[in-house]
Amino acid sequence: MSDPTPHCAGCSRPLEPDDRFCAKCGRPTRVFHDPESTLVVAGASESADAPATAKEVTVPVDAPDTAPTSGAAFNERLRQVLDAEYELFSLIGQGGFARVYKARDRRLDRIVAIKVIRPEVVGTKLFVDSFRSEGIALAKLRHPAIVPIYDIRERSGLIYYIMPFVQGATLESRLERGRLPPFETRRILSELTDALSAAHRANMVHLDIKPANVFLEGDLGKVLLMDFGTARAITSAAEEGGPVVGTPEYMSPEQARGLPNIDHRSDIYSLGALGYRMLLGRPPFSGRNATEILEKHVTEAPRDIRYVNPTIPKDFADAVMRCLAKAPADRFATAKELDAALQAVTFRTTRELSALREKPAGVHRTIVTLVVGAALILGVLAGLGIG
Repeated sequence: MSDPTPHCAGCSRPLEPDDRFCAKCGRPTRVFHDPESTLVVAGASESADAPATAKEVTVPVDAPDTAPTSGAAFNERLRQVLDAEYELFSLIGQGGFARVYKARDRRLDRIVAIKVIRPEVVGTKLFVDSFRSEGIALAKLRHPAIVPIYDIRERSGLIYYIMPFVQGATLESRLERGRLPPFETRRILSELTDALSAAHRANMVHLDIKPANVFLEGDLGKVLLMDFGTARAITSAAEEGGPVVGTPEYMSPEQARGLPNIDHRSDIYSLGALGYRMLLGRPPFSGRNATEILEKHVTEAPRDIRYVNPTIPKDFADAVMRCLAKAPADRFATAKELDAALQAVTFRTTRELSALREKPAGVHRTIVTLVVGAALILGVLAGLGIG
């Protein structure tokens, strides 16, 4: 007899019928599917100083909450803590351990995003430490492709920080419409490598690079890297070890195995998995559950990109496949080295691609012509009584 209890599609944890997010891994449930996003706003044309509109994926702050530890009482407490400085508008995103609200800074009269640790994990040291680490990491980083923070605070038992409110959409939402052209894929990867170079120089690894953590700002799709929630200082990681949190489809083999001393080359692998997804429309590995996917990262080789789509430039495909090497030493040594390989990629023109697609047909016509010609010659020779 089958178990009627719903389970999380990511970690298989039992869910309550009204759960919108898994309390263990943060994955959205069927009740409230929002792909693990923060700062997610669908309406890029909205006025910067206006409250949330129907175009946004929002939940009003006063709306009832199914989780007993995160309902109206928490919202009221949050208002009391923030009200003197910020006017809360709406809940605009939830991840594994934090909520993001849209608000207005009363003093500077600007729209901001406030990330607050979720009340059900306030007492969990791992998540609290991870949240603090994200704020500290972001405070140290200064790069146009990394979402900055204005302030980080701990007040009345709440931990939160203030960030700019960004208009646009996640790469995840863009990929739901299909794979990206190779040239656009290179642009996004190149901007991410530049951002990660800055993070790695600051002794930080991201550890959760995935489409939902890549934001495309405005009409031009400027790339922003978000959510350093699982980022750790490399030196601290070496000293403390501990569990590594990530997203199975984009985790490196060393992450999947839970190895200590994971360094920046894990991010290189994740960039490769992201590039693979953008080029082919699917990640390098999939499976029935997280365990199966992680095992494939450790033991199986991904199918070659050009085997699936031979029109992708070989040097581009080779660069992405090198990122996906099982051993860190076999990958690009740095994000900067990867970017150099990306910039060296040459793209074929439309005419060249068309010729490539027509080549098999052209060869076939040539063979048919030769066969017909040979038959004619043999016919003539036979008519002359030769042979």
